[in-house]
Amino acid sequence: MDVIILIIVLVSVLIVLNVVVAIMLAKKGFTKDENNNMIPDILEDKFSEMRADVSKRVDRVGEELKDVSKAIKNVGKQITHVPQAMSGKKRSGSKGAMSLKNSGTKGFKK
Repeated sequence: MDVIILIIVLVSVLIVLNVVVAIMLAKKGFTKDENNNMIPDILEDKFSEMRADVSKRVDRVGEELKDVSKAIKNVGKQITHVPQAMSGKKRSGSKGAMSLKNSGTKGFKK
């Protein structure tokens, strides 16, 4: 029981010490904080850059998921051709390779 109380007291002291040091550094001018929200401006700038990068990545992943869903739909349509081919029926559709327009993929080479 004493150990738990000691840990709580130490964590509390460390938090208070951290706040006091942050205030002192801001008052001395070592950290810039123009809007006085106790968050250094450099961290705010990095966070906004990171948020923009994550937003771009999320959009890009969404585009790729759309492409994958188109490809899966195309496979779903063509999977019925396999049993027909196994039974000896003639091929339906085009004889050549799948066209790039229908596949939803970019840069596919034969």
